[in-house]
Amino acid sequence: MTLQERFKDKLSWLQDTANGNVSLEKENPPLFHDLCKFYADKGVQFWGIDVEEDYSILVDHLIADHVLG
Repeated sequence: MTLQERFKDKLSWLQDTANGNVSLEKENPPLFHDLCKFYADKGVQFWGIDVEEDYSILVDHLIADHVLG
């Protein structure tokens, strides 16, 4: 399942996150958690120590998955 398929009802959140318009870990923590789990299940390693670093990793993957609007 692709990111767009899994989170089709949240694409505007994903685009705003990738564009730097929202701070997902503060404005929508459940979605942040779900996205981290989605990528972790695909083999992405999050450190779990530094939220800012994990957030940066997440945004890099959102961009790589072409969610920019």
